[in-house]
Amino acid sequence: MKAVVYHGPADFRFESVADAALRDPSDVVVRVSRTAICGSDLHLWHGGVPVLEQGFAVGHEFVGVVEDAGAAVRTVRRGDRVLVSCTTGCGTCAPCRDGLHSACPVTTAGGAQNVFGFSSALPGGQAEAVRVPFADTNCFRIPASVDDEHALFLTDILPTGYLGAELAEVGAGDVVVVLGCGPVGAFAQRASQLRGAARVLAVDPDTGRLARAAARGCETIDPAQDDVAARVLAATGGRGADAVIEAVGRPELLQQALLLARAGGRIAVIGLCAAPVEIQPILLFLKNLTLRSGLVNPQRFVPRLLAAIEAGRLDPTEIITHRLALADAARGYELFARHEDGALKVVLAP
Repeated sequence: MKAVVYHGPADFRFESVADAALRDPSDVVVRVSRTAICGSDLHLWHGGVPVLEQGFAVGHEFVGVVEDAGAAVRTVRRGDRVLVSCTTGCGTCAPCRDGLHSACPVTTAGGAQNVFGFSSALPGGQAEAVRVPFADTNCFRIPASVDDEHALFLTDILPTGYLGAELAEVGAGDVVVVLGCGPVGAFAQRASQLRGAARVLAVDPDTGRLARAAARGCETIDPAQDDVAARVLAATGGRGADAVIEAVGRPELLQQALLLARAGGRIAVIGLCAAPVEIQPILLFLKNLTLRSGLVNPQRFVPRLLAAIEAGRLDPTEIITHRLALADAARGYELFARHEDGALKVVLAP
């Protein structure tokens, strides 16, 4: 079969790999119908995360059809359309029972990577087919009323955005600042609105992304043109934001979040930051701030977000800007990495 294969930073090749096949009775093989390039994939593209090997398929956002199922699989069967959680858990250990599948000691045993597409141990979904372990935990049937593209982002970035709003305890009447208007930031904005925020202030230097944020009802701030702190203070009567969500993964934005939050405010960090971060802990202390972060566990969020999509309250496809063939994935990475042609989200079809 064909897949997009990692050979080093900015060297992703569409080439032949071994066919996906069952390995354990709890596995399924999913024939991929749609996949996408995630901001986390860009860390591989840019060389921002340590990788000890080459030759594995990348990508962790994908949906498709169950092509084969192990004897122990109970919740899905051949022919089912499914979406697959980007983080995998066994479903029975203590962290999984607590909804922390990303911390599953079974799927991370021996330091293994339990996110698709970052090692040969769990090849990714930018491929024609994928082996999915513990399918009863990590696969979700897609209702007939929901098409592939509307389900696709439930695999990672839509739950990640919602996680940010949850960690920041966004509630009715809150003023929320979202740092970053990329795909995760866009869904953090939508999640804040769903949870009842009165105002969402979106911060990003990309004017095209700011325009999209404005279209979804956010007040926009361009840090290249505006004093972000002054704008936030003006919007909040001098208090600061009730909640701040960092959705980029840049160290300096965490420090900025501490300054933007009001006394007693809540900060959530959902951007992947692989670099050391320097902050002033005294601000946490003096302002009585709450700072939370975490890797997404889509298994927790799929049911409620899927219901919102079915009800028409949420349209995840609003962020799609480009649709390409899987064979053209390298071009998609270039567009996304450089923000060329207004690229916000690139969807790939095998």
